[in-house]
Amino acid sequence: MNRNKLVLATTLALAASSQANAGGLWLNQFGDFAAGRASAGASAGVDEATTIIHNPASSMQTEGSQLLVSAGVILADIQFDIDETNPISGNDDGGDAGLDAPLAGFAYVHDTGSDKWSTGIYMAGLSGAGLEYNDDWVGRFQATDVEILVLALSPTVAFQVTDNLSVGAGLQYFYGTLELKLAIPSIRPGVDNGKGKLDGSDDGFGFTLGAVYEFSELTRLGINYQSEVELDFDGKLQIPANSVRVDSNTELSLAQAVRVSLHHSLDDQIGFDFTVGWDDWSTLDEVFVALPSQGAGLKKNWEDTYHYAAGFQYKASDRWDITAGIAYDTNPVDTRDRTADLPVDRQIRYNIGARYALRENLDLGGYANYTDLGSAKIKTDRWSGEYSSNSVIELGVYANWTL
Repeated sequence: MNRNKLVLATTLALAASSQANAGGLWLNQFGDFAAGRASAGASAGVDEATTIIHNPASSMQTEGSQLLVSAGVILADIQFDIDETNPISGNDDGGDAGLDAPLAGFAYVHDTGSDKWSTGIYMAGLSGAGLEYNDDWVGRFQATDVEILVLALSPTVAFQVTDNLSVGAGLQYFYGTLELKLAIPSIRPGVDNGKGKLDGSDDGFGFTLGAVYEFSELTRLGINYQSEVELDFDGKLQIPANSVRVDSNTELSLAQAVRVSLHHSLDDQIGFDFTVGWDDWSTLDEVFVALPSQGAGLKKNWEDTYHYAAGFQYKASDRWDITAGIAYDTNPVDTRDRTADLPVDRQIRYNIGARYALRENLDLGGYANYTDLGSAKIKTDRWSGEYSSNSVIELGVYANWTL
């Protein structure tokens, strides 16, 4: 490959890596009753099968074997406003870049018949993003189309150490896909810009560790650790306008994370929930991109993020429960390092939900979430701006059977 083609190819691969980093921000909601309170208190245990996603140790608090299935949709509203630009970048603001997406997942907790052991299994999307800008928009050399999805399948096991303390672990199998399209500046005068595409997939393993301590029937504390996961997106890099099609590898990490939660019931009707957390995104100091016989490292100035959530649940009647909550995640990247493939700074989530006991062994529920992703200012050497709209609405429903 000649030097010019290598520069074009490496530029495309490096641009894709920034989406994967940001897209790796862990999701905190998994289509259950806890989603209605922004998953506040979820690591301290919930009374449904999805408790094992939040903390594998908390399956010791469930009664009987349980199966939960969930479905939902994400509705995105993402629109960019230009502050500064130039004739080369143009004046196209990208249009409505948000992509709507479906949601689905399941979790199963098995009653082993023992007071000491519990097992389970779940499958859920733990990370994802999607954007589609106009082809000629001002930030087209960073991204025009982005799709990333990371799914996990995980068996779990929990053990009751004492009457008050339980511990657990889960082995996660991850599968991830990445596709990014962007414009490639022409290296020949008078020739239109090319279009590039990077796609790839990879799988790998991670794990979770957790513990739950019950101070009393009313109060319990939980902690969950999510391991770092390495993904190597092995795919094809295509630049049709420059006749380039080569194998590529983009290595990235999903950061290790910790969640600590507290649940406290005032009485049989009202309970309060709190969570604090830490995500180790400063570990992404460099992302490595490799092409045949060539490689390049990209420095990333990411910072650790911190997660806070608070919520409550209220038993309105024998059949109805309602819940609400709010969550806040700190900003992982500053204006100069932020890119248009995932325009996120601090995040604020507002959630409500309800659950109805249809039968003694069947609960139905739903929730609504509004997430404010911030103004996400971007400043490059040629253009700058911020997002006038940068939010998503998530709607979900679920059913939980006690078997």
